[in-house]
Amino acid sequence: KEWIPDSTTESAAKAIDSQPFAKLEDAHKWQHGTFIERKHASGISHNKFIILVCNNRPLQVWTGSTNFTDGGIYGQLNVGHIVRDKKVALQYHQYWTSLAKDIPGRRHAGGDGIQPMDVRNEELQPDLSGPLPLRSIKVMFSPRPTAKMLDWFAERVGEAKTIHFTAAFGVSQPIARVLNGTAAGVSSSALRRSPRLLKRASTLRDGCLRYVLLDNKPSLKTSQKLHQKKPGMVDYYDFRFNETNKIAFGALLDKGSSSEDESLTGLNTFVDFVHTKVLLVDALSDEPLVVTGSANFSEASLEKNDENMLFVKGDTSLADIYLTEYIRVFEHYYSRDMYNRFVSKDEDSDRAWGEPVTDESWTVPYFDPSTQLYKERLLYR
Repeated sequence: KEWIPDSTTESAAKAIDSQPFAKLEDAHKWQHGTFIERKHASGISHNKFIILVCNNRPLQVWTGSTNFTDGGIYGQLNVGHIVRDKKVALQYHQYWTSLAKDIPGRRHAGGDGIQPMDVRNEELQPDLSGPLPLRSIKVMFSPRPTAKMLDWFAERVGEAKTIHFTAAFGVSQPIARVLNGTAAGVSSSALRRSPRLLKRASTLRDGCLRYVLLDNKPSLKTSQKLHQKKPGMVDYYDFRFNETNKIAFGALLDKGSSSEDESLTGLNTFVDFVHTKVLLVDALSDEPLVVTGSANFSEASLEKNDENMLFVKGDTSLADIYLTEYIRVFEHYYSRDMYNRFVSKDEDSDRAWGEPVTDESWTVPYFDPSTQLYKERLLYR
């Protein structure tokens, strides 16, 4: 465990302290260097992994998005992933060993000529190029010299028939442009102005369906300010109109909507609902790709932070597990988003929320090729 003595790891330290020794000071006496402080990271120490080592041989890895805290386990959506592969475990152990030596993240962070982590990581795990080979497992560690892997992720999103994606801290520009349709030659500003161009962008990928799960609904005011500051940028308020995208974000039911009001645990400060970092590419195909780990698919997660990412291609059983959980959580929040939007409308509706439909009108969109429901019917049949 890469450990930094701050408030976010206090609960983990307490849990360790309560086992073979009573105090943190006793841990240092029990085994010198039990706790290792990372002083020269170029960003934040964001890894969350454990390596099982037996007789000095790395055997297995537990990784994912889960912080070893009460909030990480009980307060947010997270994932823990066990890899029982000695080659993968060895790569994680080599990475951990470099972190334990407190090698600087980047050259400008200091280090007296020592090869920094970003250069080491790039040499050991070069940026990916093109689709991964079938039945393969790849790992990638950060920091890295550049954030070019974002373009690789954007290419996978652009080529896929189905995407299931979580974004706890927003969507990076390369991926956002693909979700918006701008990768097909339609500008973001044009899409906002023209329903005709928006329709064209939505139908360029016939049959494509992309699910995006955000931690919360982005601020419209913040979006407007960013667009003024950076013309041409793309965000949720652009790609939400693309008919190939289905978007949900963490939310509670509005008060008074049920017999008992929903509430948060209060265990987290920055991320209330969705903390997973998952990308599923064509999850129901014979060649699914699962990407998981600690990194948020952002520039900072690639260029600055200490991070790890796991790529698994062609494991249909694994993809089924991830997809089942993804859809469960997505529909949980999507239904809340729809309900809150319904009850917040000022105009009167001719139908109450939850009122059953007694005719066959509800089936119509499932057979209209221009709708998301039509694509879902074909996807899950």
